[in-house]
Amino acid sequence: MTLYTVYSKKLASKYRVPLCSYAMFFNILLAIVMVSLPAIIAYYTRNFWVKELSYKEQPKVTFQYEMLAVLQLSDNSQKTWSTYPIYNSLTKSLQIIPSVSVMETDSERDGVTDEFNITLQFPVENVNQVEFMATFSYVLDEYCKLAMEVPIVIQKNFPGDSIEVLGNLELIQTSPLQPYTPHTSFNKSLISNPNTLASYDISRILLDISKRDVLVRYQEWFVRPKPSKSFTMTVIVKIPPRYISYTLGFWEGLKIAWIQYFAVLVAIGIILSQLRSFVFENMVVTTLPFECTNTN
Repeated sequence: MTLYTVYSKKLASKYRVPLCSYAMFFNILLAIVMVSLPAIIAYYTRNFWVKELSYKEQPKVTFQYEMLAVLQLSDNSQKTWSTYPIYNSLTKSLQIIPSVSVMETDSERDGVTDEFNITLQFPVENVNQVEFMATFSYVLDEYCKLAMEVPIVIQKNFPGDSIEVLGNLELIQTSPLQPYTPHTSFNKSLISNPNTLASYDISRILLDISKRDVLVRYQEWFVRPKPSKSFTMTVIVKIPPRYISYTLGFWEGLKIAWIQYFAVLVAIGIILSQLRSFVFENMVVTTLPFECTNTN
């Protein structure tokens, strides 16, 4: 004969003890362990309270069309050219006028330039040394706010009539950025005093920039000579996405810490719940058990 359930009720066991008892002490101890042990485990397994994180961003780079070139010829003479009017007047006798072309490429078609191609052709031959500087505006605006003027610098000794340089514009941080705080202290001209010739010294400009806690460096991939009837310099600047290191705020750090704490809390809770059931059901400590028909 098949039997059918027509009514059911839950039976629960309650274990009662006086306030001052071993069972009450054990119960309080379990509660303390339940709260504190997950925090201890999460802390000593490292990265519990994260102070620094990073995210990926495509920087917005704009060419300022400010350039400076110094050529050392094989006969020890020097030629120079720039887009700085005061520098040109200070070096008038050394001036040479190149043909300049600049091409910007947005390969991902997202409105952000990710490659610059700068070509300068000078009406001169037998160049032994070249110094070249071009300035860019470098901006981050997704999470950390950063704006600064940065140079790319080429300093090469070589016998030849042309050169091609390919490299990336790399962000270098000695300390993390503060999110939502504008960092604009370096958003100024690289030429500290335009009226003095020493301010246009490229090595001096590089030395000043090296003191920044965040800077951009032109990292060369390769340099190769190219055959040409006159000295031609081609500089290819690629702008890859960068990982930006930043400092976490209190609430963001708390969110990450809570996730870790809660994950350990669940596992510890299951283990301690089984231990608690074993101790009380097997009368390891003295209690007064009785049964009731509900869990209240």
